[in-house]
Amino acid sequence: MELKNESKLTDAELEQVVGGDKDLANDSRFLNVLLRGREGQCGRYGSWRSDNHLGEIARAWASVGVEYGVDDDEDCLYYRIDGKEVSQYEAWLHAEQVVGKHLKRADWDW
Repeated sequence: MELKNESKLTDAELEQVVGGDKDLANDSRFLNVLLRGREGQCGRYGSWRSDNHLGEIARAWASVGVEYGVDDDEDCLYYRIDGKEVSQYEAWLHAEQVVGKHLKRADWDW
């Protein structure tokens, strides 16, 4: 089967795909590096889901103005800024703006 160019997702669209445990791990890695030396810094965790880690990561997100949690009905992660639901990618951009630092993926995904 041949894919047409218009069927491919852009990088920004790919960032919006919810990946569950992988998202939790990526959030912990991203926030661990972004918040280094700041209150709210969380640990770095692998791609498994733990309610203990979820709370720690939610507190890290809260330190940059993002509400973060699990939607019980759909069992997926959500991100909200000022009450508006946003994608993971938008939450990352917001956090970078709040902290005043831009990270390349290679800076935190190791």
